[in-house]
Amino acid sequence: MKNTMYVERQWGGALVYVLAFVVLLIAAGTFLYQRYVAPQVGDVRVVLNAITGSGIDTPEESLLRATLDVDSRLEVTIFAADLPNARWLAVSERNDVLVSRPRKGDIVLLQADADGDGRAEGRVTLVDGLNMPHGIALIDNWMYIAEQDAIGRIRFDQANGVTVGPFQRVLSGLPGGGNHWAKSIAQGPDGWLYFNVGSSCNVCIEADTRRGTLMRMKPDGSNAEIYATGLRNATGFDWAPWNKALYAADISRDLLGDDYPVDELNLVVENGFYGWPYVNAYGDPDPDYGRQLPAGLDPKDPLLGIPAHTTPLGLHFVKHETLRKAFPRSALMALHGSWNRSELDGYRLEQVIWNLDGSLQTKTLIDGFWTGETLVGRPVDIAEDSQGSLYLSDDYAGAIYQLRLKGDDPAVE
Repeated sequence: MKNTMYVERQWGGALVYVLAFVVLLIAAGTFLYQRYVAPQVGDVRVVLNAITGSGIDTPEESLLRATLDVDSRLEVTIFAADLPNARWLAVSERNDVLVSRPRKGDIVLLQADADGDGRAEGRVTLVDGLNMPHGIALIDNWMYIAEQDAIGRIRFDQANGVTVGPFQRVLSGLPGGGNHWAKSIAQGPDGWLYFNVGSSCNVCIEADTRRGTLMRMKPDGSNAEIYATGLRNATGFDWAPWNKALYAADISRDLLGDDYPVDELNLVVENGFYGWPYVNAYGDPDPDYGRQLPAGLDPKDPLLGIPAHTTPLGLHFVKHETLRKAFPRSALMALHGSWNRSELDGYRLEQVIWNLDGSLQTKTLIDGFWTGETLVGRPVDIAEDSQGSLYLSDDYAGAIYQLRLKGDDPAVE
């Protein structure tokens, strides 16, 4: 009996120490969160969306109408709902809308709006079992898909909206994982396929020199090469229809305060260097790595500073004649929104205007996804169809919105 009582006292004493240690960990964690994390994070929902892809059920259209502030030239409908983690877009020849869902590992086809009500007529999963698929490009009856560590393709019959045969990887061994795994892909005017390779970290000198770059390859996967460097996470890029120049929106580093450094819109040229991780926008040496800038690297300034941490993702130059009349010399840019500001910012669709004198200006087309109290969406990517309708993905609300011009004769700005 004495031995039993002694053992019980031992376990009782150990339990007290364990409980005290747990309480200490919780207190320390709470202090560290309040001291270092909370001032940088505006809303835990945004952090969870960024890390896990989680979100909310698609809001009712009536709520969106009451919440969103939409440019008077546009009307917005929910083209498709209940698509968790809807990310990058492509539109087929018959105006079906293709959507990548990285966390689900699939590509979904939304059947074209046949009756003009702004809704998809149906949906079907085209490809699944992929490794975090993101960018989609439709070229010569092939559907190219950018996974986090490879570029692959599958035969795609655009006229009937079906795939044919197996998915084949044409370029493997790309660096995946890390902070910025998502890869977009698009064909340039030169026929090459361009794709981004984001950084593995917030700020660091990468061991793999492909990180923090835009790359390109031939459509068969050959001749893969680095095209431009110093681009931390240039997920959104497109070519201007009037001069075929390549522009990319780049997401700058975090954890240097609410308003620094600004995100960037860059004119990207072959062999250009755009600063990361050594220099932030407009030649400002980075406090961590500014002194390690290699000799001979001359960082190019951005064309446009975008408010810090607003996270520009999709970038799309309008091409249809009616859209170009309504939005001349313009690209649309989706600001996904901040995760590390004490006051949230972003969560809107912007028009970027190239003035004839070379200057750029912006105009907000859709705002109100963040109301100051409620978060109803996070814009991701923009695409357009052959009829001049626009599509906007939202990975937080799990939705694709259709944006149409009001009336037959859009006003010219």
